[in-house]
Amino acid sequence: MKSSPVIPVFTLLLMLASESPAEILVRDDLQNIVQLEAPAGRIISLAPHLTELLFSLEVGEQIVGTSRYSDYPPAASQIQVIGDAFSVNVETVVNLKPDVIFAWSTGGANRAIESLRKLGYAIYLNEAKTFQGIGKTLVAMSKLVGKERQGLELEGQFQNRIEGIREANAGFPSPRVFFQISDQGLYTVNGQHLIGQAINICNGENVFAEQTIAVPLVSKESIVAADPDVIVISKPHPGAGSPWEKRWNSYAGYGAKLRWIDPGLISRPSLRMLDGIEQLCGLIHQYPGTLHEP
Repeated sequence: MKSSPVIPVFTLLLMLASESPAEILVRDDLQNIVQLEAPAGRIISLAPHLTELLFSLEVGEQIVGTSRYSDYPPAASQIQVIGDAFSVNVETVVNLKPDVIFAWSTGGANRAIESLRKLGYAIYLNEAKTFQGIGKTLVAMSKLVGKERQGLELEGQFQNRIEGIREANAGFPSPRVFFQISDQGLYTVNGQHLIGQAINICNGENVFAEQTIAVPLVSKESIVAADPDVIVISKPHPGAGSPWEKRWNSYAGYGAKLRWIDPGLISRPSLRMLDGIEQLCGLIHQYPGTLHEP
């Protein structure tokens, strides 16, 4: 009987290595290297928009912890909340044993995130400043969770839809727009802010586009001087009361300029923001059926 051929140990190791999945290496939005030995099976998301992106990649069931206000899709509300934009329970994160943590770099939980990094956790920091950046983030996240093909497809659809919205609104006049991001104060956005970019996609003219601060606080006098054609105020739903409704109505002709939009649609840099942009365009150009009553 012939004996089985003897395979040298070195050759055997090479064969085993070639059959093992290659490690995953990406750079986050701050150019930090994020490295995993295999696609993440246990995920923590520390921002509502990141939770939405993960559900878009169909890995929502793998999220073991998330942040306050992660309420879309509805299934996200069933996930354990371990913090918010300002604080994260590090001990709870450790107990959940995540393979990767997705966090928003602009949030105020930087100390907790740095503590987790020192403990050796793989952390992807997100800071998408453009719509192209949202797509890039989605692709990077998809690699870390083993959904790269789906991520690339979604990114392509996302960019194509943006261009479609831009083209659909290119033929309209350019009304002057004041976007009020909070009914608690006169905060608005400049042209570099994502909402400011959305106004541009809609072919609207942001009256505070040239402000150097992304989210400046402006005065009623400066708004009246800018003479906007449309005032869009973000609030959770049309029936929610707004202290500014009465104030704006006290200015002659301003009541007819008021529009409302859900901040969950227009403020979160996820794929769903495209629905918000389409609604924003309708409010700016007064498409039939898009005017929101208070």
